[in-house]
Amino acid sequence: MVQLVVAIILGVAIFATALWMIRLLSIPAPSEPDPEDVHDVEFDFKCTVCGLRLTVTAAQDGEIAAPKHCREEMVLN
Repeated sequence: MVQLVVAIILGVAIFATALWMIRLLSIPAPSEPDPEDVHDVEFDFKCTVCGLRLTVTAAQDGEIAAPKHCREEMVLN
């Protein structure tokens, strides 16, 4: 009896995980940005933890958000 309950619980858990993964795959990719909204920029970011440097050369209109690396926001260099 205990084995049957454990098997049912595991079956439901596997089914729920598979359904969750299929739903993730069905989300469409974001649309491509309009080329007229993309402008040339020159921002140099640096990771404060490991020192990785990143140069952003193109961005959409609006404020540039600092990317994250090593789970910390990078700083402008």
